[in-house]
Amino acid sequence: MMNCVALTGATGFIGRRLVDSLLGRGVEIRALCRRPDAAALPASVTAIQGALEDGASLERLVANADAVVHCAGLIKAAAPADFDRVNRIGTISLAEACARQASPPRMILVSSLAARHPQLSDYAASKKRAEDELARAGGGLHWTVLRPPAVYGPADTETFQLFRALRYGLLPAPAPGRARLSLIYVDDLCEAIVALLSARIESGLTFEVRDACAEGYSWQAIAEASSRYLGRRVVRVPVPLNVMHALASADQSWSRVTGRAPRISRGKVRELYHEDWVCRDNALTRYTPWRPKVDLFEGIRLTLSWYERHGWL
Repeated sequence: MMNCVALTGATGFIGRRLVDSLLGRGVEIRALCRRPDAAALPASVTAIQGALEDGASLERLVANADAVVHCAGLIKAAAPADFDRVNRIGTISLAEACARQASPPRMILVSSLAARHPQLSDYAASKKRAEDELARAGGGLHWTVLRPPAVYGPADTETFQLFRALRYGLLPAPAPGRARLSLIYVDDLCEAIVALLSARIESGLTFEVRDACAEGYSWQAIAEASSRYLGRRVVRVPVPLNVMHALASADQSWSRVTGRAPRISRGKVRELYHEDWVCRDNALTRYTPWRPKVDLFEGIRLTLSWYERHGWL
């Protein structure tokens, strides 16, 4: 295991869980934070004030680090240029800061399975461009890309609305419902990152990572797993594509007035209605001892029970 790991996105959903995983192994952590006083990170984490567009703060972040895990990124944006600025240019800036070190740290880019289909959305395109730029700029680095599918778990604000609907026995889902998707519980993803930090592998590999279900899940399977936990039927509610397009158009129009990022964009609708988000190969299990431990039922149980205990539901 590395002695010192630099981390971006430490205050996000995945980043906070990763901090806990690394601290539990005695790893020194440096975390890039815009506002360290509001980050609420554990006292043992060294907060580096700055941002991805601030080269000086990136130098402080990566100096003498053994590895850098790049979790930061935009998943919603008011304009396509915002995705590009953070997801692509931010990755280039971080890679260049690493490459300038006398002993460059290893770099792990936490990308997204969406990068497999960059034509679907501005977000997906920005993640694919970030991967491509890392491959071009990282010639002197040891780098690895992780492409998780949908990540869920306690304290996630992005999937919370879905879990709130499940709690009331409903599962809104794309119609006609032929899609299959892989999932991964957040702690399993963090353990995959930890395994990579210790692995002796060649540079330049990209891994899609998922839970143990090789064929992915249908929306009906998600409803049935939720029913088992709740002890009552969860009904899948098909949402037609034209309805979602109308909602996305309205939300994007309103976002132009308010200046905020839309909650649902037309690109996100195309992602949601894409029929194949299955990770075909969990190749990381061939390179490391990592194995996903949390199946769908257990993940739903852990997530819903956390929301219930913390008064979110």
